Amino acid sequence: MAISIKKLKLIIFTVFFSVSVLAMAQTRDTIYLWPDEVPGESQKKHIAKQTENVSGNVKRLTDITNPSLTVYKPKKQNDAKAGIIICPGGGYQILAIDKEGYEIAEWLTSLGYTAFVLEYRVPKKEKGAKQDLQRALRLVRSKAKEFNLNPHKIGVMGFSAGGHLSALASTSFQTNTYDKIDIADNVSSRPNFTMLIYPAYLDRGINKTIDPAFYLDKNTPPFFIFGTSDDPYGNSGLVMAKALRNNKVPVELHMLAKGGHGYGLRQGNSAAETWPNLAEKWMNNWLKSREIAKYERQLNFPKKEVLVTNLPQKKKLWVFLMAGQSNMAGRGFVEPQDTITSKRILTINKNNDIVLAKEPLHFYEPKSGGLDCGLSFANSLLKEIPKDVSILLIPTAVGGSSTTKWLGDSIHRDVKLLTNFKEKVKLAQKYGTVKGILWHQGESDANTNDIPKYENNLKHLFKSFRSSVRSKKLPILVGELGGYRPESETWKAINKIINTYAKKDKYTFVISTADLIDKGDNLHFDSESQRILGKRFANFYIENINP
Repeated sequence: MAISIKKLKLIIFTVFFSVSVLAMAQTRDTIYLWPDEVPGESQKKHIAKQTENVSGNVKRLTDITNPSLTVYKPKKQNDAKAGIIICPGGGYQILAIDKEGYEIAEWLTSLGYTAFVLEYRVPKKEKGAKQDLQRALRLVRSKAKEFNLNPHKIGVMGFSAGGHLSALASTSFQTNTYDKIDIADNVSSRPNFTMLIYPAYLDRGINKTIDPAFYLDKNTPPFFIFGTSDDPYGNSGLVMAKALRNNKVPVELHMLAKGGHGYGLRQGNSAAETWPNLAEKWMNNWLKSREIAKYERQLNFPKKEVLVTNLPQKKKLWVFLMAGQSNMAGRGFVEPQDTITSKRILTINKNNDIVLAKEPLHFYEPKSGGLDCGLSFANSLLKEIPKDVSILLIPTAVGGSSTTKWLGDSIHRDVKLLTNFKEKVKLAQKYGTVKGILWHQGESDANTNDIPKYENNLKHLFKSFRSSVRSKKLPILVGELGGYRPESETWKAINKIINTYAKKDKYTFVISTADLIDKGDNLHFDSESQRILGKRFANFYIENINP
């Protein structure tokens, strides 16, 4: 009978890694979760103990007091750049560290994913285990650059009791389980995706219903669940899938008739030979596409606006207009830090009301908007300007808008571009003093037809902007196109034109973006790059323009 390539790969893993995986794990990088005291731990840190029980060719660890992550890096990383924290099972008594840890990590790295095997506290330390996983999620996300990971693609995969632990982390991330100990604890502990393989203990509610410890809502990450009907814990996957569905959380559930419990991915068990292929397809769909980004885009969007009625004097309210296309309109992922308000940073809503500024600032494209550079710019500026001065950010950028459309006052995505800009200038001057324009644009002009007229378009457009403000000397700060397309001759041409034009216009200034990175689409700045761009706009303004 013919054997599929994927099945053959799994067979090879079983034969080879059952012999070598433990030795290999000992040579890998280890991240210890707690640099000093372990919260709630009464024992001193020491090496985990291996039990004498090795039945089923399984290495079992217990008495874990110094929780850690063992890092598995792929030889060739795939485009998803996802990190997956693996939580082995063992009934919260032991950890089946090889069968449900190291061997799983090796399989994931063969697919191009970076894996982290979690040694969480056992035995009988569920609270400590929950703290360990929350800390692990934050550490991995905080080290995303170090491991070349997308910080918005950090997930968990749990087996048996590890599935219960993974479900807890995925449904209670709103609550801190320990006091902050370092800068890593500033980042989110929410998994971006969750995979439960033969999970246990999820049905601790009345009459075997969902555990009331799980809090599910629209912010719960998408789930993949696999189990079998003959698993004594099989009801766990069913009740979790039902609860997720009832809360409109994406869930994919697979239940086979036979397979039992605790099989890992070792061959000779139909369930063990089935779930890896299904999980791989699910990961391909969610992690190698834009599905995660689409699902999570509005995760941290503010729920309420704060209207501002007591405004500073006009001369004490500095106004900056944000214009251009999508990288100024914002496509980055909004994180909690981007929604922290300051009484001195204001913006407008779609009704032209003055409100406290929170990202996202732009409202013209509700189905695609995200983090822009505005709030970062304003926060950086506040540190250097007089304390009695406030900032008003006026968004006017619209994705996909070319300079030709701006000059022609075209209706683009339901916005009459130049008319809207002029209306916002009048609004700005009603309340404050216009100090400058932040401009980022050029992607839509980066083609052989529009490049020849780009410099002339900039000249006339910027003249129109300044005429609207009635200031020939109004500073316009222009961000370059991102440096993540080094082979693009058209992007190089646009950046060259921007720099050439700035030399001719003494009130136009160029902000470098050569080292900034995209969010994975080769087009838009990622969140951190947006924040950096905002700081660069502010620093340049402070050092070269601010009187």
